Amino acid sequence: MSPTYRMPDSVTRRRETAIAEVRNALAAARCAARLGALVTDELVVWELLCSVIEQTERAERGLTPLLF
Repeated sequence: MSPTYRMPDSVTRRRETAIAEVRNALAAARCAARLGALVTDELVVWELLCSVIEQTERAERGLTPLLF
């Protein structure tokens, strides 16, 4: 590590941690919805779970600009 390396400030670290937690929660919700969609035979439930998957993916894409 060169002497010019600077550690991120606490605000940046907190923001990155919060974004990581939201991403992890969205990933868990998406996995649960996919699993639920695999085991259900009812069309309405399946459609709702697919909608949840789409919305979690949309929310995760919305987080990307916050990283940079």
